Amino acid sequence: MDFKSFLNSLFYSSDLVIFMSIFGVYVSIALIITLIVYTPRLKGFFSSFEGINGTFYSPAASMFALLAAFMGSTLGAGFSAHTDSINKERAAVLLYVDFINHTPLLANQNLQYQVKQYLQSALEEEWPNLVHEKISRDTGLLIQEIFLKTIKIAPALDGTQAGRELAKILDSWYDARAKRLSYRWKQVEYLRWTVLITVAFLLQLSVAVTHISSSRRVMGLSLGITTALIVSVMTPLALNVNHYSGLLQVSKMPLNEVYEILSEQFTDDR
Repeated sequence: MDFKSFLNSLFYSSDLVIFMSIFGVYVSIALIITLIVYTPRLKGFFSSFEGINGTFYSPAASMFALLAAFMGSTLGAGFSAHTDSINKERAAVLLYVDFINHTPLLANQNLQYQVKQYLQSALEEEWPNLVHEKISRDTGLLIQEIFLKTIKIAPALDGTQAGRELAKILDSWYDARAKRLSYRWKQVEYLRWTVLITVAFLLQLSVAVTHISSSRRVMGLSLGITTALIVSVMTPLALNVNHYSGLLQVSKMPLNEVYEILSEQFTDDR
């Protein structure tokens, strides 16, 4: 398995697996560094590095902080855009339902109930599939049926303000859904992750080198704090890659709210 495949598999995993993987890797590195530095056969070699200034690790620390901030900004922007697409779909669905409720040509076509069915399918069937970058065929057919049924009546509204408003609503709904589904593909930036992982290792190494002349307890404490910092920074970043699973995932509450509103108005016996 190459590194890209490993990262893909890791980000598909559960939150616990992601945390334990990051924790295990960097704690192991810290222990290995400590053991190597204090190995009797290598003690003479490493003692030649004594006296290195404590600011030696500053470049690595600064680079790690900058890379983590940049990665967090990128992932956060993607998460916000995904959330925005869900909110826009919610707004479009509400506008559509309100429009057909006040348009006699559409009010008696049972479209409100079909919208409810679409939302139910999107939330209960399609949403779990999006974790694995798949969509639901049934959900797609439901929205296609709604659009086709609406478009059949649309010519009667051609050239009117209502017709232009309906076209705008349908376009907004289609675009919002398309954007929401497009985010099912994880944006794994392999090069940035490779650099971040490498710089984190170099940060551990530089902390160890600057504390060679210190006691084992001091080095262990310094390396332990640095490792905890690396794990606490990298874990939320890794959890934020896949937006449809885990602790840091987009909320389906906006669509669920619309579904609950329609459920109060249209029951399954229609």
